[in-house]
Amino acid sequence: MLSTPRLSDFRVNVDTSVGTRVSTLVDTIADTRSMLARWSLALVLTLAAVLWLPLAARAQVIEATEARIEYQDGGFELAASFDFDLPPVLEDALHKGISLYFAVDFQLSRSRWYWFDDKPVNTSRSVRLSYQPLTRQYRVSTGGLQLPFTRLKSALQFIQRVRGWRVFERNAVKPGESYHAEVRMRLDLSQLPKPFQINAVNTREWNLASDWRRFVYTVPTDLNAPPPPPPPAPLPPSAPLPSLPASPAVPAPAPASAPAAAIDQRGLTMQTVSYGLSPALLVQPASSQP
Repeated sequence: MLSTPRLSDFRVNVDTSVGTRVSTLVDTIADTRSMLARWSLALVLTLAAVLWLPLAARAQVIEATEARIEYQDGGFELAASFDFDLPPVLEDALHKGISLYFAVDFQLSRSRWYWFDDKPVNTSRSVRLSYQPLTRQYRVSTGGLQLPFTRLKSALQFIQRVRGWRVFERNAVKPGESYHAEVRMRLDLSQLPKPFQINAVNTREWNLASDWRRFVYTVPTDLNAPPPPPPPAPLPPSAPLPSLPASPAVPAPAPASAPAAAIDQRGLTMQTVSYGLSPALLVQPASSQP
């Protein structure tokens, strides 16, 4: 026999279904919040790592102190100076037989309002620094030039001073135009052995580089004119001349004695008398009176 359903049964069923849905919704929201929090934390950590690692790995320890362009014999040469100290890690690797390569990058560009910038010059030069343990000498090699040094400081001073590097020819630029020049120095990590390249990516001491040194260069209109003479170097202060010894005093002539003076006077009188009584005068006849 079927029983008549009661209203309380429906109420219980309805209340149970709504409570389950609300509980499920609350759990879903909580899980979503927790997941969003974890994602946000992971994103923040990732951004921090991305921003911090380059700053930690990049060490701006090379300073460009001078940069200029000089026209010489139909070409343009770069004169630049840098200042840096070799970190102990690199010095230790150098003494263990690892050669260090320093690259000098140079760029020349000209702005154009109607198109992209014109970049007629983009060149680089590499300088190799090595150590010879047998002779205990440092060797600097660039192109076909090799120079030995007994001190590391002297070798670094030669590398830091760039002179006579022809960066572009006369036909690469237009006379009277202004160009934007950029130069920098860096440790070329691509020349290192492979194991050192992997470790040097995120190591501060191995990321040795300078910022770009930028300056404006205007090409002279008269390139055939002789270059101005360099300013004269200041003369060193002259050393004081040594004082000469005083010359001995010359004694005054002693006055002649009285007998000597009388003898001189007598000789003068006799000479006068002899001239007056010469033989020519004695034999001359006397003139007759008319």
